[in-house]
Amino acid sequence: MKRSFLIVCATMLLFAYGHAQKKAAALPAQKLTDLAYGSFASSRMDVFLPAGRNAHTPFVIILHGGAWTLGHRDWGMRTQDSLAAHGIASANIDYRYADDRTTHYKDLLKDIDSVIIYCAAHADEWHTRKTNFIMNGESAGAHLALLYGYTSSNSISAIIAECAPTNVADTNLLNYFSKDPNAIRVISKMVGATYIPSQLPGAAFIGASPVYHVKNIPTLFFHGTDDLTVPYNQALQLETALKSKGYTYKFVPMPGAGHDVGFNTPEGRKKIYTEIVRWANKYGSL
Repeated sequence: MKRSFLIVCATMLLFAYGHAQKKAAALPAQKLTDLAYGSFASSRMDVFLPAGRNAHTPFVIILHGGAWTLGHRDWGMRTQDSLAAHGIASANIDYRYADDRTTHYKDLLKDIDSVIIYCAAHADEWHTRKTNFIMNGESAGAHLALLYGYTSSNSISAIIAECAPTNVADTNLLNYFSKDPNAIRVISKMVGATYIPSQLPGAAFIGASPVYHVKNIPTLFFHGTDDLTVPYNQALQLETALKSKGYTYKFVPMPGAGHDVGFNTPEGRKKIYTEIVRWANKYGSL
């Protein structure tokens, strides 16, 4: 009698599992465009959901570049299309711009918080995960991806960064940017403080620098060896910080590439997207 009861229970569990699997396999791909995730005019995003998704499908938050003061989620569309083609969910977002007054990097990080809250709240409806998102960004977006991953209380499963400024408290970087009034101005807007060349950068610059906050979150990052916008040494500093603590990371130098990090060539794109998809599937399926 007991054995018969166990057989019936096992059969029911197998049936329920099979039904769930069929339901997941039947889910069509969806593209949800221009969703409002917050109350600001810039709080908009496009969400791509692959067919057959479930709560274990990797989900990437894509942050565009633009020196923290310009740009649009259209700049991340190529990455979003590539992720969708490989069965990976994503939210490609706009966020507030840093300015001289009240909006600085912490406010931009709050926008990412709002995205994650929105995506988690719609997880049951979308058949997606509620936690362990992946952060991805390029240039200023890569800086935010790193900083958010390392400082947020939310559980982030992995970080992917392309040509990121990683240490804005580095006087070599700040003096390099000081040669261009526009470059040093956008750093000041993002940090919310002014760099004075004769003085050491203040605590605000350290707070805005991912290298000072590294966590053991699997981090994949790319950098062009000939980048004249964000010097290659910024990637080496991040590698040193992660390596010194024995954290999981992979650094992919892009020989001869500038600030485009290789995206503008078919070979570069193939290399970058192959690595991104592999990293997302390895660390984003938990």
